[in-house]
Amino acid sequence: MTKRAMSVLPLLGSVVVIGIGWAAIAATVDYSELGALFPKTVGALMVALGFVYLVQTLMGRSGTPAPADGSNLRRVLLMAVMLGWSFSLEWLGFLPASAAAQAALLLIAQHDRWTFKKALTYGVSTAFVLLALYALFKHALQVPLP
Repeated sequence: MTKRAMSVLPLLGSVVVIGIGWAAIAATVDYSELGALFPKTVGALMVALGFVYLVQTLMGRSGTPAPADGSNLRRVLLMAVMLGWSFSLEWLGFLPASAAAQAALLLIAQHDRWTFKKALTYGVSTAFVLLALYALFKHALQVPLP
């Protein structure tokens, strides 16, 4: 990749983050006041931090990115699972889509050998976390979930 292309990537990334933040805020039009709190907060943070990084980049203060260790395949798979999860929410529903995504993420992230105890522990903790998140968003925050 050329040096010029490397200098444009942070600018494009900032614009994308700002756009996603605005989209998250705009998507809350039909939500209840309490249900819109979480997406509006996250969207506002994305917009604000995107602008901060955009200004830093334009001023030449963003620094040189450090080389990343680890597996690029795992990074791509992580992104694919998260995109798959977000697009499958509407037709699968929150709990089934989230359970499938969490299982896939656990398989991608696991470096060590699988044991029955580890699988059982991950399964039970995943079920607990998903049910707790469902209850929090659906009942406490009144976010309309698919």
